[in-house]
Amino acid sequence: MSEMALHLVSDLEKPKGTRSVIVVDDDPLQRMQLIDCLSDLGIEVLQEEEGNAALTTIKRVHPAVVIMDVRMPVLDGIAAAQVIPTLGYHPKIILMTGDPDSLYRANTTKLDIFAVIEKPIPLRTLSRFVLKALELAP
Repeated sequence: MSEMALHLVSDLEKPKGTRSVIVVDDDPLQRMQLIDCLSDLGIEVLQEEEGNAALTTIKRVHPAVVIMDVRMPVLDGIAAAQVIPTLGYHPKIILMTGDPDSLYRANTTKLDIFAVIEKPIPLRTLSRFVLKALELAP
């Protein structure tokens, strides 16, 4: 069985509500940088590259924290953040963006967002936000 298949099987076997984080970003380099940083802190990290796939994973696994890029193809981070509460689960959501218009949009939305972080993300700052969100997560 491939490493990816093993990872998927292990995700399916995990009980809902584990203290995990999902990183959602269409940029694979950015995603891996965040995954490496959080994994080094001992945090279980899942990943997706767009909003629709993230919603499926969030519904199945119930991560405590969702870190999501605002600008992504298919379903952007703000649109996905609007759908998450309808899943009957309320993780802490951290949005990130490097686009000034998206930053403004994310900061002025009426959604229950834990934090909005501007890219490039200082990893120390991200770590503090994630650790705090994990403390407060349901």
